[in-house]
Amino acid sequence: MSGSTSEKWSNWAGGVTATPQAIWRPRDEAELASLLRGFPGPIRPVGSGHSFTALCASNGAIVSLENMSGLISAAPETGEAELWAGTPVYAVGPLLHDHGLALPNQGDIDRQTLGGAIGTGTHGTGLTLGSLSTMVTGVTLVTASGEILKLDRNNDPELFEAARLSVGSIGVITRFRLKLVPSFALTEQSYVAPADQILDDLEGFARVHRHFEFFWFPYADQVVVKTLDPWQGEPPTRALDIHAMKARGERVSRDEKLFGTICRFVKAVPRSSAFFHRLLTRQMAAGEAKPGRVRWSWETFPSARNTRFNEMEYAVPRPVAAEAIRAVVARIRKDKIPTAFPIEFRFVQGDDIWLSPFHGRDSATLSVHQFAGMDQDRLFRACEDVFRAFEGRPHWGKQHNLTGRDFAWMYPEWRRFQAARRRVDPEGKFLSPYLTSLFETGMTAGAES
Repeated sequence: MSGSTSEKWSNWAGGVTATPQAIWRPRDEAELASLLRGFPGPIRPVGSGHSFTALCASNGAIVSLENMSGLISAAPETGEAELWAGTPVYAVGPLLHDHGLALPNQGDIDRQTLGGAIGTGTHGTGLTLGSLSTMVTGVTLVTASGEILKLDRNNDPELFEAARLSVGSIGVITRFRLKLVPSFALTEQSYVAPADQILDDLEGFARVHRHFEFFWFPYADQVVVKTLDPWQGEPPTRALDIHAMKARGERVSRDEKLFGTICRFVKAVPRSSAFFHRLLTRQMAAGEAKPGRVRWSWETFPSARNTRFNEMEYAVPRPVAAEAIRAVVARIRKDKIPTAFPIEFRFVQGDDIWLSPFHGRDSATLSVHQFAGMDQDRLFRACEDVFRAFEGRPHWGKQHNLTGRDFAWMYPEWRRFQAARRRVDPEGKFLSPYLTSLFETGMTAGAES
């Protein structure tokens, strides 16, 4: 069945809902093209709903690519593979591993689809590692008029550049060709350290490790550091299959249940935040990683995240990263804002993607979470004040309070992207009300490309 007229749609956190006229689940590109040609819009492609903005909400049609999932082809000799955009990220590792390949990097959540993760610039951490969007070498795009286009740097390079990170606004991308690396294993470590010790030599710590990040509960004076490094010894003797990866990400551990209880307590008793931040700092260090544990990269990157939350994330220029996170923590403490979650800090290498938060600059991302159901506006607006003071750019799938004019000034290639988008979707069929407010009101501002 390709569509339904009786379903409601909600994002993962439950804060964004929609009642579309139809939810389409096409089984191939020809069926999708036929659906797109005959519908006036708005049309929004969705992945797993792991975006926290109204990016995918539509009262028109929602397109799910759940039936267009899996590996299409792999070429270990060139280090490339093509996958359907509806493939869950947790399935990508096992599929590629059978051919001796792996994604160079991943985020710490693998519940998204490949299309959603790439379309919003999802990333992991590493001074020399970019977002998933930087791995794209080719796409298949189904346009508003039902054309099926193969795009890369040789075939319509202007539209290809827009497609590398498009938040589903130029059409439905059904396939990605990715540049990959040989399969590799990682060893994982975590420890607690004074926040000042880490921040005073932040890049020194990061240069020692391929993947470096830390978690800072704002009312604690220590941070939980997590590092991942390539394993040089004998590789793991087994690899989890797709079913096992899916099940692992949905499992609710004892620690996860305890954290959920703490979140509910903080919601009921906001002044308890400081006590639990110190407690959770100690607990995370004890339970986050077993010293010396070695697993394949795609098994190591993600962690189960089953306590529902809403999230804001900004990318700030790398040279001001330490100053920025200190300012965020100081603001939360000064305003006595209750929260149960830590701030997550990661590095991302700069790129040349037109709508990438990392366009033209090496960056650090600061991710702020609030338990679903708790007041998020006070926390997010306070943090956003700080992020904007440090010239931050928001993650496309996470909450912000910016306007189209703000985005137009942030992105040097904003006009170029909009011109490419309008060329293949002149009527704006792929613009939800949320995207219309950003893309159509921001056209007159910003620098000329």
